[in-house]
Amino acid sequence: MDLLEDLHRRVLPADGAMGTELFAAGVPRGRCLEELCLSQPELVQRIHAAHLAAGARLVKTNSFGANAVRLAAHGLEHRVSEINWTAAQLAKEAATDARAHVAGSVGPLGGTGGADREAIFLEQIGALLDGGVRVILLETFTDLAELSVAIRAKQTLHHCPVIACVACRDDARLPDGMTLADACARLRDAGADIVGVNCTAVSPALLDALPVADPDVPLAVFPSAGVPVERDGRLEYPVAPEQFGRDAVALAQRGARLIGGCCGAGPAHIGALVRALAQAGIISS
Repeated sequence: MDLLEDLHRRVLPADGAMGTELFAAGVPRGRCLEELCLSQPELVQRIHAAHLAAGARLVKTNSFGANAVRLAAHGLEHRVSEINWTAAQLAKEAATDARAHVAGSVGPLGGTGGADREAIFLEQIGALLDGGVRVILLETFTDLAELSVAIRAKQTLHHCPVIACVACRDDARLPDGMTLADACARLRDAGADIVGVNCTAVSPALLDALPVADPDVPLAVFPSAGVPVERDGRLEYPVAPEQFGRDAVALAQRGARLIGGCCGAGPAHIGALVRALAQAGIISS
C-alpha cells in the first residue's frame, strides 16, 4: 500500500535513529556512518531489524549524509550512487517480511562552495530510487530554500511521496524565527506530500506549535531522545523510553500521523512508543 494511503487510514510508528545504534555498537565517532552500508552491511541490517521487531512500520535508509558534499570529507564523493543504492537495498530487505515502508533518508548539504545543489540532490535521490525506495524523507533541514531545492529535485525524478521535515529550536521556531506552522505551510506549497519536524525534543512549546492537521498533507514527527550517557556499563537517555511513549501519544493527539524517533531514540524507545499508542487505542496492538 502507498504510504499516503496508509497514513490516511491509520497512525504509523516509524523507526528511531541509526547513528545512535551504530555508536552503541562500537562504531567510532568521526567515522562515515553511511559507508558502513558497504563495509558492514550486516550491522546496518541488524539495526533495521531491531526497529522493525519493536513495531516500526517505516524504516529510514542509512543514507542521511550520503551526498557528494558530505562524503567528500571522507574521500568518498565518487561513491554516492553505490552507497545510496546499497542503503536502499539493505532497508528493503529488512522491511520485506514486516511489510513496512522504506524511506530514503536525505539530509541537508551543509556548505556547498557554490556547487549546484539541485544536481547534488538529484544524484543522491536518484540512487535511492534506483535502489528501490518509494518514499523520500528530507530531514533535519533548517534552510527552507535548500529544502525546497531538494523537493524540486525529487519531484523531477519520481512521483512517489516526499516527507519534508525541519529541525527547530527549543522554542519550536526555525533558526531564522519562522514558526513551525508557517514552515509547514511553505513546504506544502513547495510540493511536499507529508510535512513535519525532526531532531527536536517534545515540549509544551512544540506541542503548541504543531500546525493544525491538514487532511490532505499528513504530519510527521520524529522527536529526539537526547544524547545517551554511559553509566555503570548501561546507556542512560535524557528521555527514557516510557516518557518517549507518552510523548508519542501526545503527538498523535495533536494530529501527527507518522511518529518515530531521531537522535538517541533506539529500538527500546520505538517499542515503548508502539505500546503506548496501542494502550491509548491509537493503533492496533
